[in-house]
Amino acid sequence: MKNIVHIFYIHQAEKLSDIVFQQFLLQLPIFFQTNIKAYKHWQSAQASLVGKMILKYALQQLQISATLHDIKISSKERPYINEEIDFNISHSGDYIICAISLTAKVGIDIEKHRVLTQDIAGKYFTPAEQQFIAQSNNPQAAFFDLWAIKESAIKCDGRGVEILKETQIIPPISRQGCAKCHQITSYYEQLQISDGYSTAVCSSADFEVVVAQLLLTDLG
Repeated sequence: MKNIVHIFYIHQAEKLSDIVFQQFLLQLPIFFQTNIKAYKHWQSAQASLVGKMILKYALQQLQISATLHDIKISSKERPYINEEIDFNISHSGDYIICAISLTAKVGIDIEKHRVLTQDIAGKYFTPAEQQFIAQSNNPQAAFFDLWAIKESAIKCDGRGVEILKETQIIPPISRQGCAKCHQITSYYEQLQISDGYSTAVCSSADFEVVVAQLLLTDLG
């Protein structure tokens, strides 16, 4: 079976009304409700809530029998459904995005471009990756392009942020390619979701993407 990664995303800049927030919240398992209520900032709570609602929508649209109640948490605190169906959620700025695959592991990351005050590239990027940024016409965008790729790769891998330094993008760096960590290779593709954002999706098997933008009203 061909590995197709389905991507659903939503642009939500405004704060949800209390009524809509509660309507969405009550559709989630108690475990997720508790976690969302624990956030100190409404932006984080809302992003987590909308992310779960996007996943709920995706499972229904793809006619997958699993529900949010079937989600398990790995020893590395990575949520997943089972050995075949995998998903991943990311949010940044005004966007929340979800990737789901029926055949392979998947990771996704979206990053809003912002000013960096630390030399993160020097700490986490290989010399080839740093050179790619230095030679770019837009080093800020290039940095976040690479960061999104690496972040999506470690989220797909599932072993946590401790492998970030060891995760490298295999040259030549382009819109599609491979990343590698400890002899495990994954496949990535960069997505153009919005200006001022970098987005990448990664899977344990080569894949094609199907992307759909949603409206808040789609989530029910």
